[in-house]
Amino acid sequence: MTETTAPATTTTQVHGIYIDAPAEKVWEALTSSEYTNRYGYGGDLEFEPRVGGIYRHLTTEAMRQMGMGDVAVEATVVEIEPPHRLVLDWRAVWHDEPASRLTYEIAQGPSGLTRVTLTHELPESPGTAKDVAGNGDVENGGGGWPWELASLKTLLETGRTMTTAGA
Repeated sequence: MTETTAPATTTTQVHGIYIDAPAEKVWEALTSSEYTNRYGYGGDLEFEPRVGGIYRHLTTEAMRQMGMGDVAVEATVVEIEPPHRLVLDWRAVWHDEPASRLTYEIAQGPSGLTRVTLTHELPESPGTAKDVAGNGDVENGGGGWPWELASLKTLLETGRTMTTAGA
């Protein structure tokens, strides 16, 4: 289960989850197509692991059939500290809004559990804020960050994808 500490109406959303996997594995899942195709909304990832590098999440065939272009998310790496911190200036291509600040903080505890805290600052992106908050309508793509993190957890802990029709 994901924990959400800010309501969808705020300009900063904080979501957290514990994953029973090493921090390095969580990092790999966030930064490689080998994993991004198997959790969340899927799709390949183009990633240059350096400040100023690109982080681009490509669409799946199903997304393109729904009318999306080839790219779902465009981002620029602002900070990078593998496997503990990734900060992106992140933009959902389906919205005509400015980039927002997305921060992943990854901390492995002595028990082996890894805490992932996702902070998304969206002061000028209300449409994106609504989408990524998750409206509970996962079947119609409304799972947002809570669903994305739960899907990541499922994959890393079980090796299986989290199945939901239409998502």
